[in-house]
Amino acid sequence: MPNYRVTAGALRIRSGPGTNHSTIGMLYRNNIVEGGEIVNEWVRVRTQDNVTGWSHRGYLELLVETPPPSEGGEKYRVDATSLNLRQGPGTNYAVIGSLKKSEMVDGLAVSPDGGWGQVRKSTGVIGWASLKYMTPIPKPPPASSTDVILLVTVDTLNVRSGPGTGYSIVGKVNRGNRLVFLSATPDWKWVNVKTPEDKTGWCSAKYLMELNDLLASPEDYPATGFHRALTDDLSMREGADNHYPAVAELAFNHVVIVDEISTDGKWKHCENAWGESGWYPIERLAPLGEVAIQKGDEEFPWLPAAFAEFGTREVPGAQHNPRIVEYLMSTDLAQKYSSLPDETDWCAAFVNWCIEKVRLPSMNSALVNPWRSWGAASPLPPRRGAVTTFLWDDGWAHVSFLLGEIGNYVVCLGGNQSDAVWISVYHKKYVTSYRIYQV
Repeated sequence: MPNYRVTAGALRIRSGPGTNHSTIGMLYRNNIVEGGEIVNEWVRVRTQDNVTGWSHRGYLELLVETPPPSEGGEKYRVDATSLNLRQGPGTNYAVIGSLKKSEMVDGLAVSPDGGWGQVRKSTGVIGWASLKYMTPIPKPPPASSTDVILLVTVDTLNVRSGPGTGYSIVGKVNRGNRLVFLSATPDWKWVNVKTPEDKTGWCSAKYLMELNDLLASPEDYPATGFHRALTDDLSMREGADNHYPAVAELAFNHVVIVDEISTDGKWKHCENAWGESGWYPIERLAPLGEVAIQKGDEEFPWLPAAFAEFGTREVPGAQHNPRIVEYLMSTDLAQKYSSLPDETDWCAAFVNWCIEKVRLPSMNSALVNPWRSWGAASPLPPRRGAVTTFLWDDGWAHVSFLLGEIGNYVVCLGGNQSDAVWISVYHKKYVTSYRIYQV
């Protein structure tokens, strides 16, 4: 039998279902009663003192013990402008609330005839609603540390058979749906995705947003060495527990070096590009693996020269790292300035220095743009060591050396990456060129 809470300051208990029946008791705000039969707007109630009678349903709030959510349970989106929430699976049951258009609810059960669903609102209220006016939201595809998950940011988005509005519509996805990225057009205006129904198609990238919140595979927990952060929401800590003070934040895809795992196997000790070290949750770091390690037989000679400079970083304050100044003075800036601070943008200068270090023709430039025409375009897939240029959303540019790919990202070794010669992970959509020089 369901329980109700009294919402009125005072509520009469009557001998029958109507105001024409005599008052046999009183209820007060927040009293809890057991409910039974419903006749029109009246509920048969029984108090804790075993007084039984009838009270008006307008002043009684249905209380239902909320079962714990089931892992990966079904969700529904309400399609009707307003949908009644009922006490049971049918129109003969009393209305206990309503659902609004586009409201998301958890599915708990389905009636034997398949027409009604027991659902739970975000407030915890449980009731039954007609499945005719709700769309089931399939369980999202599993995410791994190499998947790129895209969130739909509009109410309805067409899925097409090809990358453009001229292609036929093969399906639709809705706000909040999670899609797995598969590929993209070169201009990144259209992306090929896998929908929650495990179907593939093309969507406009304008209405999709990447989810930067992933989990590492348990198989990767024992790994040390180069790792990337899988979330924006956590900080390195002084000790291997959440109660320790934060040391530094790690942004999504920032690279750290892991050198130790806590005795309980839940934390990894790591160091970032600025030399800050601390502990980070083991499930939020994914190893880069062999792609970040120098090989004994690199194809291009400038890559070992770049690896030899790994860890060179800017000096905070008025002092300057002479090595970074040397990178800058290897370019045409030397003809204009006798010296430069290490805060000067030096990504292109580092590339220039490495190329000249192995006695190959350089662009003699500390600017990124000239490097887009250096040498020749790399055949695809791009070669390890390729000089790789980027253009960010804010209009700034960057250049680095390609080490490899992880899912939808490129792994690069370069200068001025977190103010150091460091390894960084960037989204492929920002790449503007891959250049090589055949030795």
